[in-house]
Amino acid sequence: MSNGALFSQIAAEEAQMDIWLWGYTYADGTRLLGCVAPLSTYTVILKKLNEPGGGKKPEKKQKLLFICAFLTCIGVTFLILACAVPTTKIFYPFFVLLFYVLSVLPVFIAKRTTPGNETNPKSEFAHFLTAGMVLSAFALPIVLAHALVITWTASILTIISNIINYGTIFWYAMRDDEPYGSMF
Repeated sequence: MSNGALFSQIAAEEAQMDIWLWGYTYADGTRLLGCVAPLSTYTVILKKLNEPGGGKKPEKKQKLLFICAFLTCIGVTFLILACAVPTTKIFYPFFVLLFYVLSVLPVFIAKRTTPGNETNPKSEFAHFLTAGMVLSAFALPIVLAHALVITWTASILTIISNIINYGTIFWYAMRDDEPYGSMF
């Protein structure tokens, strides 16, 4: 059974659960799988891919990316709830997305320009900037709630989103299975 047929079969079986599923197989045999579905469906897909005759067993890296994507979706869901639940049409909690993107840039730039795993002032300054941006992402919703721009419920939901998303980023960056070392 080809991977495309497997994805179609999974989509047909899970149609009653409002699943939107797509898949693509590259020439070298690696698979790209994307879906938007309830939590139970994600476990069904992983079980189907691991069954005999269900295609190649997903590699460790694919499972890791799948878990990271799932955790990031949960974190972004909390962020959307922070904008929608307490008071509608208040989008100030979305400003933490800027910190999510900017917080990893100094470390990536320092990692690319530093030879080996040695410690130098450039990498230490990059860690300092990253810590400042992460702290700012946690402080922004508290300051906005204190100034009564957003509610405290929105602030708490944004902080929960920050914990999940930064936890995912930190967990992914701390793994040591990269050929050139981990992020930190």
